[in-house]
Amino acid sequence: MSVHLLKDARWIVQYANPEPPPRLKREYFGRGLEAEKLARDRNDSLGIRPVTPRTPDLDDKTFDMLADRYLEAKRGLIENSTYNQLHIRLDKIILPNIGHMDVRRLTHHRLDQYVNGRLTGARISGKERKPVKRTTVHCEVTYILAIMNWALGRKYIRNNPLIGYQKPTRDDVIIQPVTAEESRCILEKSPAHLIRALALSYYTGLRPGKKELLRLKWSDIDWDLRTILVQSARKGGLKSRTVPIHEEFLPIIKGWHKKDLAAHGRVDSYIITYRNNPISSIKKSFATAKKKAGITRKLPPYAFRHAFATNVLSAGGDLKSTSEILGHSRTDTTTRIYHHTNLTLHRKSINKLPPLKIPSGD
Repeated sequence: MSVHLLKDARWIVQYANPEPPPRLKREYFGRGLEAEKLARDRNDSLGIRPVTPRTPDLDDKTFDMLADRYLEAKRGLIENSTYNQLHIRLDKIILPNIGHMDVRRLTHHRLDQYVNGRLTGARISGKERKPVKRTTVHCEVTYILAIMNWALGRKYIRNNPLIGYQKPTRDDVIIQPVTAEESRCILEKSPAHLIRALALSYYTGLRPGKKELLRLKWSDIDWDLRTILVQSARKGGLKSRTVPIHEEFLPIIKGWHKKDLAAHGRVDSYIITYRNNPISSIKKSFATAKKKAGITRKLPPYAFRHAFATNVLSAGGDLKSTSEILGHSRTDTTTRIYHHTNLTLHRKSINKLPPLKIPSGD
């Protein structure tokens, strides 16, 4: 009995038929990695010792075979933007570099070579490449390890030679939240739609992109409860959440609603529009306003969401409630992302400690 790969790329299990007349029996399982797995599982289930191996070993696969199967399995299960980014990174960088490699040769040492090559700007597929940030390489190695772990879990490979590999440390620049003075200067130079976007992000902690902030409609607001229903971006956190409207922000957003209602005569339109049309990004208008405001430090629109989290937590806001408002499923996600608030929180905790009476003396 043995597993075979036919010339037409179909996987079969071939074994002696125990019933007369004696002859070989074949079972067909189709083509591809999944078919190979089914054939080998069937081979094992028969419980007959294999005779002579006539096909490559289970681990005799190249990395691009696993990557293609991984992409097929993940299609529709992850956010389109995440899937597209993964596909592009694999197609343009990772596969031209290591896609041809037998997975058994994809060792820690070989991955070290990949990392060093990316950090120093090694040639890939004959093209000159500029050195990239450690954070970029960290992301690429994460993809590689995820594919190998997934393949091991699906039993496409018997062993994962990359288990235990330490990813390069990230070099992300810590972006401090926008200050009161910076926000005042930016808002003074902002068009109406950008003012709405930044104010909403600051007062609600919404992610300032098309998946959360820019998809808000007036029908998402419950004026009686003074809340906003948010369909969360697919970041692994809460699918939806209800955010209370800040008391000082309530009359402002009511004014916007009254203005839109008078202009359009309906309440199902988007809250943030440009020339009566919904928008998909505020990056360009934000960059222009920031430049006009004379702010030169790195400061993305996310800094207003950061300001929400930082100010609420620093003022003694409940961590769990704040985390839920931000759309995080776990509080440690909040403290990890907004770790610049930890010192303030720790100081508040320490200052609650009752004083200890220490006798004076030498």
